[in-house]
Amino acid sequence: MRRILRRTAVLAGLLLATGALPAATSAAAAPTLPTPVTAGALPAPQTNGIVWAVTIVGNTVYAGGRFTEARPAGAAPGTQEVPRHNLLAFDLTTGALLPWAPDVEGTVFSSTTDPGPFCESTGTTNEWLCDSVFRIKANANGSEIYVGGDFDHVDGLLRTRIVEFDTATGNVNQTFAPVLDSRVRGISVTPNAVYLGGGFSSVNGVSRTRLAAVDPTTGALLPWAPIADGEVFSVLAAPAQGKVLVGGGFDHLDGVAQRGIMSVDANTGAVTPFSVTLPGTVSTVTDIEPDGAGNAIISAYNYGDGATRFEGRASINIANGTLNWDDGCYGDTQAVAVSNGIVYSVSHTHQCSTIGIPAGGIPGTYQRLLAETAQADGTSPYTINGVNAGDPVPVLLPWLPKADMGPSTSYWKNGTWSIDANGSYVVVGGEFLTVNGQPQQSLVRFAARGVPGAVNDGPQVPFAAPTVTRNSLVRPVVTWQATWDAQNSGLTYYVYRVGTASPIYQTSVLSWPWSEPTLSYTDTSAPNGTVSYWIKAVDADGASEGSPHGTSTSQPVPNAPVGHNPPHIPGG
Repeated sequence: MRRILRRTAVLAGLLLATGALPAATSAAAAPTLPTPVTAGALPAPQTNGIVWAVTIVGNTVYAGGRFTEARPAGAAPGTQEVPRHNLLAFDLTTGALLPWAPDVEGTVFSSTTDPGPFCESTGTTNEWLCDSVFRIKANANGSEIYVGGDFDHVDGLLRTRIVEFDTATGNVNQTFAPVLDSRVRGISVTPNAVYLGGGFSSVNGVSRTRLAAVDPTTGALLPWAPIADGEVFSVLAAPAQGKVLVGGGFDHLDGVAQRGIMSVDANTGAVTPFSVTLPGTVSTVTDIEPDGAGNAIISAYNYGDGATRFEGRASINIANGTLNWDDGCYGDTQAVAVSNGIVYSVSHTHQCSTIGIPAGGIPGTYQRLLAETAQADGTSPYTINGVNAGDPVPVLLPWLPKADMGPSTSYWKNGTWSIDANGSYVVVGGEFLTVNGQPQQSLVRFAARGVPGAVNDGPQVPFAAPTVTRNSLVRPVVTWQATWDAQNSGLTYYVYRVGTASPIYQTSVLSWPWSEPTLSYTDTSAPNGTVSYWIKAVDADGASEGSPHGTSTSQPVPNAPVGHNPPHIPGG
């Protein structure tokens, strides 16, 4: 699955065809790629901890993790806080915190062995508390949500690692109360079963090894009982194919050697044919989501396989278990969401040479939010003039919001952990403290173009002043480094001579944070004396950023017509 071919030329051809650049520089007769949401952060509640799960249900976002307080967007830590214990809800379109406030608790226990970073010490020696929420999933019509994690009580009721809420009332379902002896991390809901994965060894007192299914209404244990020899992180039921995909940190499923990802029969639990084999020996599949076209998008991390590791995203055909594509990225990926043909992901991506991000990626940082096409560029419709574009990899799309790694005291320093999307919004949760350089802790929204309140995050700063030199004919040569745009792959640059109302030159180029070309223009009609110039970068959404002025030396220019603007000739 590891690919090493560089895709820069293919990406340039495809992205020029998206309409992100002005028509004068666009390629003809090429397909339109899907358009991600805008990259400007919208207000959302903040927490004093970490959000490991977000789920959009209608106009409500449910968020879970490990936190004790919530506060409005813009409020500093410790101010305007209200109690929210590991679960909260907010309005998707406004970002306003909703009144729903279940109390999700764990029972303090004693152990001489540290239970790991997902739990916390009470401050007393060998005394621990595990109460986090790891997964929230809704049923098909959104009338119920199922919440899984480490907790054992919700609103004073015994609810061990799984609880069901009625979304209309916000109340705990009184009849759904299966008893699991340890963590739930994966949930998938069908009309006939709730499939569960995690670290448990029994359900309702009956042996179940990290995988189980229960009745969606009563919580009664169902016969389905595959066995995983390592923790299960995610499950995806696919009723149309009669299968359940299982992802996690296991090496065997029902005794069959298979690292990280496998499919089993939805009724019997028996292993079904599956041909995908992840590279390396310790890749752990963290999330599995459907793409709406019969495929599953998976994400993973890996901590010890060097160059053979799988840490990015892949697409797998659910029916036959074959690989559609693997993006070849490095940087642990924690979760994915698929909407309108786009795969959104949270990770700390730092190298994706197959899709255009070179080693080192964005200088000095990781890209923690990423968007790609759900289909590979070598399959319909992502071909170039009807010709297969190469071995199948997705196309990197221009959606590059910036999130930090979270508190310096964090065990993980991963920044982003959870994501969900619908046709209008993307919601992200994690441990981050800032988004696009502004304070915003643990939750953030992004909106599609045309959604009221959507925020463009356009050409990036700092955008340096151009340098102005003289060529052999003493003509001013204006040189500047391109900037990049968080939601468009191309920018149009306008060169202004100070004192002129209109630009004297324009050009459009592709740029990314890791690829900012140097551009220049020779002003053949500059007046005598000292002249100054500035550059304006404009994206396809109309967002712009201007540079400071750059000034030439004062030299006479032979035969220079004054006040004449030359025609806009590319390459001037």
